[in-house]
Amino acid sequence: MVRCVSGVGKQDVIDACGATQVCTGRKSGSEAAIHAMQNIFESDETDAALLIDTSNSFNSLNRVAALHNVSVLCPIITTYAINTYRAPVRLIFIGGKELLSSEGTTQRDPLTMSLYAISLQPLITLLGIRSSTKRCWYADDATGAGALTDIRKWWDELLAAGPALGCYPNARKCWLVVKSEKLKEANDVFVGTGINITTKGRKHLGAALGQRSYLEEYVGSNVKEWISEVTLLAEFANSQPQASYAAFTFGLRHKWTYFMSTLPDIKDLLEPLERVISDVLIPSLTEHNCSVAERKLLALPARMGGLGMTNPSESAESEYSASIRMSAPLVDKIMAQSYETPDDADVRGLMHAVRKEKDDDLKGKLEEMKVSLPVRTQRAVDLACEKGASNWLTAIPLKDMNFDLSKREFRDALRLRYDWPIPDSPSVCVCGCSFTVDHAMICQRGGLIIQRHNEIRDLEAELLDMVCYDVAIEPTLQPLAGEELNRGANTAPDARLDVHCRGFWERQRAAFFDVRICHPNADSYKELSPKQIYKLHEDEKKRKYASRIIEVENGTFTPLVFTTTGGMSQECQRYHSRLAELISSKKQEDYATTIAWIRTKVSFAILRTALVCLRGTRSRRIKTNVQENDLEIEKGLAGLTG
Repeated sequence: MVRCVSGVGKQDVIDACGATQVCTGRKSGSEAAIHAMQNIFESDETDAALLIDTSNSFNSLNRVAALHNVSVLCPIITTYAINTYRAPVRLIFIGGKELLSSEGTTQRDPLTMSLYAISLQPLITLLGIRSSTKRCWYADDATGAGALTDIRKWWDELLAAGPALGCYPNARKCWLVVKSEKLKEANDVFVGTGINITTKGRKHLGAALGQRSYLEEYVGSNVKEWISEVTLLAEFANSQPQASYAAFTFGLRHKWTYFMSTLPDIKDLLEPLERVISDVLIPSLTEHNCSVAERKLLALPARMGGLGMTNPSESAESEYSASIRMSAPLVDKIMAQSYETPDDADVRGLMHAVRKEKDDDLKGKLEEMKVSLPVRTQRAVDLACEKGASNWLTAIPLKDMNFDLSKREFRDALRLRYDWPIPDSPSVCVCGCSFTVDHAMICQRGGLIIQRHNEIRDLEAELLDMVCYDVAIEPTLQPLAGEELNRGANTAPDARLDVHCRGFWERQRAAFFDVRICHPNADSYKELSPKQIYKLHEDEKKRKYASRIIEVENGTFTPLVFTTTGGMSQECQRYHSRLAELISSKKQEDYATTIAWIRTKVSFAILRTALVCLRGTRSRRIKTNVQENDLEIEKGLAGLTG
């Protein structure tokens, strides 16, 4: 419920808190605060910056004053806030003990940040009137910069007015970052306050404020920690490569992404981290030593054929530049100490433009890098860039969803993706041909090709059964009774299609689907682009069945053409989009989440069947009558004992 309230009242909360309180869910709020205070600190008019920290701030908030301030400044969330915090909150501990909380906010309450920010707004406004210090707040973490006398006045006013709202500044945890030439004056102005004073620098909202030497020391210490974590992750990758890859892409790499967005000129400082990623982690994950071009490829997003294992050294400058541009409107407001917040539409437009430029830059890097790759690898990258081909990489390896792969499956999947050599593979297939990846994907021996087709057919039928009725696998079509069909149509009396259902494209109308999975690197397709391959198979399927379905069955026909690399044709993409619409509508879920789930299910199904074609046995099954053999042995033993 509170998430709903926060979502509806988000803009009202932002407007109530103004531009200098950035903890209200505003885009790039903390980054804007860092950039703004860095600019203010470096200006000639600024002597120092005071970093404020308070004691137990969220638990000390004056709840009565907070509810009053919310009712005045942000009425839209008043009713919920009063119903939640008017009476003491019951905190129940393990064992049944109970404590009544009468002050502060409740831990893990999603309304905490909004409630706290609004409750302190009168204090922030008062301090702005009584002092010319330029300030910025992130919840209870405040930063003020300007002349030393102004900062001291701001500090005194905060000590006097803060406790009434439950804000208690802790001098022992506060730091004054002062310019070297102002150190003596700073000691005189802040004598007796207990505030720590430094000329070097200090941590500020996860970034660094002060001299370059402190920034380098701060980043260097974090880089050492990250290197040890990456090295430890590489050890896990030897036995659990998929889980380790997910841990890196979903978690670990974001530790330094924030640094790249908020700290300037740290490219060289991140070079040791890049070396351990490229020389230790990637070989552990892939069991492959990458060339320079391949390392650049793996740094690209999965949707562009990469693995999302970004190079922190190369991407630091672009990330910082993008952060500066996206946060510029809010930075300008903070530096001007304006209460008015930037227009949300302008901010969204700017963020969209920055993302588009970044996307175009990545596409340019992809095209530039592909030139240095072998021809077969270039085609493999093109196939990996198709929509849906990389969903198995971007999914969390949940066992309950059957998204987990063994270590050999994961590494073989990467080898198939980038056309890397396959170790421990036979030189000759059981059919007598040379065993290659391309041959493994098309060899008819062992029935693995049929299993691949049936796996996708059954999956599509299961998905259709969630939203349609009269779902059937391989239904027999009605026999012909003199109908004239187009040339090349299948007129066999026992003709079948893969899946039938009703109510997919139109209410009550029958819909037929036929699955085909092709290998785009087969000899007959090597001169064709993926689009041409899809068109070839779609046209063939329509020529065989479209007229018969329309004229005889009075239904619709959709060919579902996939590739062994995970791509799908335009008709197939439209089919999955429609399927996602129906499922999301029935389940009351988000469309984007639903279509991603469908593509991931299909991606894993195709991947697993491709791996079976690569590693599965094609030899004849040895039939033995175990039961008869056991009986003969038992009879012999009985004779011996007799």
